[in-house]
Amino acid sequence: MHKNRVISASCLAIAAAFIAEGVFTAASAQQSAGIDTITVTATKREESAQDIPIAVSAFSGDELRERNIVDSSDLTNITPGLSFTAAGSTPAVGLISIRGVSQNDFAGHLEAANAFYIDEVYRPSISANIQALYDVERVEVLKGPQGTLFGRNTTGGLIHIITKQPTQEFEGYLGAAYGSFDQVKVEGALSGALSDTVSARGAFYFNRNDGWIKNDIGPDVNADDTRAGRIHLLFEPTDKFSVLLTGEYYKIDNVTAGAAYPTGAFTNVDGLGENSGGGILVGLIPDPNGYIDADGDPFTGSFNNPGNMDRTVWSGTGKITYDFGGATLTSITNYSSVKANYIEDNDLSPYPVTDFVMDADSDTVTQELRLAGEFDKLAWTLGGYFINIDGVYDQRFQFLIAGADVGANYSVKTTSYSGFVEGEYALTPTIGVTGGVRWTYDEKEYAYLRTCLDMTGFPAGSCDAVFALPPFLIGGAGLVTDKYDDSGISARAAINWRPTDNAMLYASWNRGWKAFSYNAGFLGAAAVADVRFDSEKIDAYEVGAKLDFWESRARLNASFFYYDYTDYQAFDQRGTSFTLYNTDASIYGADAEFILKPVDNITFLAGASWIETEVKDVPIATGLVDRESPQAPQFTVNFAVTADAPVSFGLFRGQFDVRYTDEYYSQLNNAPLTLVPSNWLANARISYFTPDEHFELAFFARNVFDEERQIYAFDISTPLSLDENNYAPPRWIGVEARVSF
Repeated sequence: MHKNRVISASCLAIAAAFIAEGVFTAASAQQSAGIDTITVTATKREESAQDIPIAVSAFSGDELRERNIVDSSDLTNITPGLSFTAAGSTPAVGLISIRGVSQNDFAGHLEAANAFYIDEVYRPSISANIQALYDVERVEVLKGPQGTLFGRNTTGGLIHIITKQPTQEFEGYLGAAYGSFDQVKVEGALSGALSDTVSARGAFYFNRNDGWIKNDIGPDVNADDTRAGRIHLLFEPTDKFSVLLTGEYYKIDNVTAGAAYPTGAFTNVDGLGENSGGGILVGLIPDPNGYIDADGDPFTGSFNNPGNMDRTVWSGTGKITYDFGGATLTSITNYSSVKANYIEDNDLSPYPVTDFVMDADSDTVTQELRLAGEFDKLAWTLGGYFINIDGVYDQRFQFLIAGADVGANYSVKTTSYSGFVEGEYALTPTIGVTGGVRWTYDEKEYAYLRTCLDMTGFPAGSCDAVFALPPFLIGGAGLVTDKYDDSGISARAAINWRPTDNAMLYASWNRGWKAFSYNAGFLGAAAVADVRFDSEKIDAYEVGAKLDFWESRARLNASFFYYDYTDYQAFDQRGTSFTLYNTDASIYGADAEFILKPVDNITFLAGASWIETEVKDVPIATGLVDRESPQAPQFTVNFAVTADAPVSFGLFRGQFDVRYTDEYYSQLNNAPLTLVPSNWLANARISYFTPDEHFELAFFARNVFDEERQIYAFDISTPLSLDENNYAPPRWIGVEARVSF
């Protein structure tokens, strides 16, 4: 620890020395020879990413495509400090961790600690945060609490996808790809003027494959069928007034069986799972078929129930903007609907032993109204926000061999109001200060019914006989209702100093607040009495530097942070019982991004993160212990190189990137079975562009070296004597063509 602090201090000293020696020049980053600077809206205003005192990783749509970033979960490959893990190997639920801040409960009603936005609209459902990145202008990943301006549930940060908007000029593109496992992907967009004051843009996306896990006794699993569409309609009757209407549709149909590889397990004296080295379902049923491959191949299995993951998302947004001259009024209204159904053969065997079924149906209405402007040396934003989430959910654990079906049927209705204000004031031409505050009120209505049903053909009392006894302790019926409200404050204070045009140093404090909610899994008897958990608070302290040098051919952005939690919302999974409770926690670390463009045709990119986490008083069978946060690898490193080779008939471009992810635990109790090994991921792409760059032909490879990369693990040593190990796809190669006009 002392060594790491010395390194951190040394890095800041080196940065200061560079500034003192005048290494940084006033050369503009907009030069063709220099590094491009992306304009972001992290402060609700359009600013250069290098000019704001916030740690932000921003990527253009073209960069995402060239780096093989297909959907939002791939952003972890290029973003230091970001972990985006699918709970299961198909896009059922995305668990986002930013700088170690995460909440790995995948219940449909819960809102994550890291917010997910599309075109300034908050998407609360974790069932809808794995999105295909098609027709995208840019993606912004904001690190650290963003509660003042973005508000709801941004204690760790947020991901913001900004799609391409309508244009008066006629333009568009059409792309198609064919890849491994009979993948077929087609996408396109068309934009142009309908009149002098009306323009429109439409985009579509289709992606399917046959499945990349072989099922020896049925259809292969992890097949994908994704369809999506989006339309923007922009009215601009004057240069001061505009109305943007947006409609979106997103449909995923996946064939999955939990997408996991099973290993035998037992429960140790701490009540945590360890690898037994034997077959699965040890002690429950025999394993006469020996269906686990002798070579331990995670991409084959025998699943009697292939299962399914269906998710349908509808969204409609209206954005109204009016420029008064000294201030701009913005209104954003959204309605969205998310319906999801998930069926998993979670014993991962050819026997009808256990199935898990989950349904979610939620409707969300949001309204944001804000006024922003500038006065002399002050840039200010103030506004209000409303959200209503009305959801009905059902989870079922079916113990087929015993005729038992236990269910958690529940509804949660959330109503929230907030008001916010933030200002940035220039104390001097080189020093600026930022301050802001948001007050949020949350009210939730909750109804929960636990059922225990006997399946057809089994005697009365079969369910209670199984689930009321160890290791389940969740039998019997129980009804719980509650209505509760709470309020909290988010705040921000920051100072930044620009010693030169190309250097900025900053320090900030952010208070994040995340509202209370309810447990709703298969609650044990003790958990029912304490079904509600409290709101959490986080105090985040950060210092950072954003530096351009060598005539804007090199860029270094680095930050160091310390987070202190009060009433951290900790998720504890024990077999089939899921519980959230409050405790204290702390996180500290650093992350950095470096870009180097030594010559016009070659660009190097590198990133790294270091994270230390501690969650206090985690209960295990032998007492209370301190544990690491889930999905929080201590070290990650990413590197990429892009090289252009102009020829008389066009341009060839080569791209290679690699990422190292340190080992991490996928569950808070840090059970040995849930330790995910460290891994490497390499991707490559070779493209040809015509001289006008309107046509591209590319060959791509994801997971070039065909690494078996485990990404998640479920400890269900109690009650099933096994561990579910989720893996990322094997090597994936393909060819892609794209025409732009």
